[in-house]
Amino acid sequence: MGNLGPSLPDVFGGKLAGSLAELNLAGNAINTLPPSLAGLRCLVQLDLSRNELREIPESLGALSKLQFLEASNNSLKGVPAALFQRTSLVDLMLRGNPIDRLKLQETPGFTAFLERRKSRIDAKIDSHVVGTIDLAVCGLD
Repeated sequence: MGNLGPSLPDVFGGKLAGSLAELNLAGNAINTLPPSLAGLRCLVQLDLSRNELREIPESLGALSKLQFLEASNNSLKGVPAALFQRTSLVDLMLRGNPIDRLKLQETPGFTAFLERRKSRIDAKIDSHVVGTIDLAVCGLD
């Protein structure tokens, strides 16, 4: 385990906000995320796995370029609709969280997320650069 938790300092503003594309905060015992995280306008990939998060802030919906969110092994019971509606999310991993899959599927914007995800998988198949594809929805069985 890292040593950044339980709460991160609010340091994601300034020049960082306009340039950071990937952020790995995995395994740091984090239970809250700072407001400035939502200002990382170039963020494409975010790894929050193996922390102690009980919720993902609605404000992360402001991450319009976010495509990949790894949030496995936390204590999440749901995902804010803004993540499905206002981001470019195509890959979301939630394995190891107490999330009800049916409730997740009822979240506004989830259908649009699935359509984006399907388009990405289809593009991989069409380009013959498939590798491995996890077909479990959000890593939930």
